[in-house]
Amino acid sequence: MASGGLSISRTRDAVAGRAFALMLLILPLAAGCASSGDIDALRNSLNNEQLEALNQKKEIAQLKTGMHDISKDMSVLKEQGFGAIKESQSSLVSQTSELSKEVQALRGRFDENKYFIDKTIKDLLSEKDLQQARIAALENELKEMKSKSLKFSDQSEAPRNADKNTPAPQDKATDKKGDTTASSDDPQRFYDDAQIDFKEKRYPDARQKLEQFTRDYPKHQLAPNAYFLLAETYYAEKKKEDAILAYETFLKKYPEHEKVRAAMLKQAYAFADLGDRKTAKVILERIIEKYPQSSEADLAEKKIAEILSKGPIVTPKSKSKPKKR
Repeated sequence: MASGGLSISRTRDAVAGRAFALMLLILPLAAGCASSGDIDALRNSLNNEQLEALNQKKEIAQLKTGMHDISKDMSVLKEQGFGAIKESQSSLVSQTSELSKEVQALRGRFDENKYFIDKTIKDLLSEKDLQQARIAALENELKEMKSKSLKFSDQSEAPRNADKNTPAPQDKATDKKGDTTASSDDPQRFYDDAQIDFKEKRYPDARQKLEQFTRDYPKHQLAPNAYFLLAETYYAEKKKEDAILAYETFLKKYPEHEKVRAAMLKQAYAFADLGDRKTAKVILERIIEKYPQSSEADLAEKKIAEILSKGPIVTPKSKSKPKKR
């Protein structure tokens, strides 16, 4: 652009110089002392000047066209540069959003695992206290048996033949097959045995005892725990449909129990694992609404975020619901 302006300036200076020369030729004519040869020379000079002026106009027009093209090219380059910057910024924003979703999902899984780890620790501590109580009870029973044996040993003349004909008493803790299990006559010990089976991952054995417990002792104070633990055996075995139905049975029987929040949360997880994200989201929103200050509500919010991060929720086509047991 600078070179174009310089060329125009030089052209203007040349035109000015020629105009000055013409003035010098015209002055003698004006004074009346010019010959015919001077007039012809003047005419030729004027013709040459006119041709030169036309050529200079063409050059100026070409320079202007060149400057316009240069300005247009620079505008195109600016637009392309801005477009590349905008595209780069848009890509960075998109990548940041994706990373934020992944971090949120990871946080949800971390909090979920932390919740179940804490719950397992609490259960282990309660199991430890329970075992200590059972040991103390067995020690007391042992002391009583020793005192009774001392009393019987003081009786000197006991008929020996009667002892031979009397069958040995069968321990209540021995069943028909000879297996040493807790007797169903003692609800607490029977439930404790089911708990031990669950902790040691003998889920079918635990489930069998819990089902018998709910049949034999429907009004016992441990009956709600038995129903909840029964659902947990299905969930631990990844039998999600059976777990959903078992949790639903517990929720209908004991809607005010302290384990209702945990049952609803596990039920929602089971629906999500089965691909029914819509039902899972509904249950999770119900937890947040009913128990907004609970740890289960925090986990429910994170689970909803994880569900929504997988895309729009579409109702499954012809999805068969689990049949009632």
